[in-house]
Amino acid sequence: MKLSTAVKATVGTVALLFTFTAQQVQAGTLHNGWNYSIDSFNDGTEGNVIGAKSKFEFYGMAYKQTKDKVYFAINSNLSLDGYKDKNSLNGSIGYGDLFLNFSQPGAKPGTQPASFSSGNLQAIRFDATNDTQFTKQETTIGKNNKPVTTTTKYTPELGLYDDVTATSLTTKNSGYKTMQQHADTIKRLGGVDSYGDMPVSTSYFGDNSKTAAPTHMAAGSFLSGIQMISNFSGLGLDFGNFNAVGSHTFGFSVDRAFLNNGQNGSFIASLFAECGNDGLVLSGELQDVPESSVMAGLAAVGLLAAARRRRLA
Repeated sequence: MKLSTAVKATVGTVALLFTFTAQQVQAGTLHNGWNYSIDSFNDGTEGNVIGAKSKFEFYGMAYKQTKDKVYFAINSNLSLDGYKDKNSLNGSIGYGDLFLNFSQPGAKPGTQPASFSSGNLQAIRFDATNDTQFTKQETTIGKNNKPVTTTTKYTPELGLYDDVTATSLTTKNSGYKTMQQHADTIKRLGGVDSYGDMPVSTSYFGDNSKTAAPTHMAAGSFLSGIQMISNFSGLGLDFGNFNAVGSHTFGFSVDRAFLNNGQNGSFIASLFAECGNDGLVLSGELQDVPESSVMAGLAAVGLLAAARRRRLA
């Protein structure tokens, strides 16, 4: 994206533009081995407050793949402890679940799902205080030996889930009825709305004038646990490179073998606050990760040493 002459005039002007739009960061931005999605810094609402002073401002999301793990990281003003709100479920507002929508098997490399309702949907529950609940049915024998079926709700454990269906709990968390309502509020307050790697005008989630942000799993099959991360030292994560300066940075890793059943493929990751006050979308792709040059070099040295021992034997 080219900047106008007026924008180039001063460093301060460039910084100001970046702070309010984050449009300079293109989808699929790679830095230090991490793929970043940088959101607008002025579209997270807290009443009539938006931007840096809002507890719901999301700044960015990133992922990094190794041979055995996939790491996800989030930079935001929203704490994992949640935002206290007596009118919301559980008395607080936190994060929804991270949805990972993979392209269908056999799709051409780089092909992404056309919509949230297409593709292969997996999800990660990482916020232990959020409102995700599943239902289960149990049948027992009652009076006169007649079966009695009862339906109960339970809170699923943190982890990666397959065969996922989604729901929205925004209106039960003092939030927006539709995604368009959120966009209209940002416009009214003078902000710049964005979903990071996806424009707010996207039809990916459906008709924005009728659709609420998909925030939580309604059902799913547990695949594996996750490892929460609060300290990214040594992993190369650097949201500061993009001026993403949210007050909280955290993340988690998941075994590569369980994501998309261990297959390569493009995906769209989406995450919203439980109220829909802000959201992030990240476009990514799982690929084969070759051995590092260091490991390959050590392997080569080992092979040479073994050959030398055979010659001397």
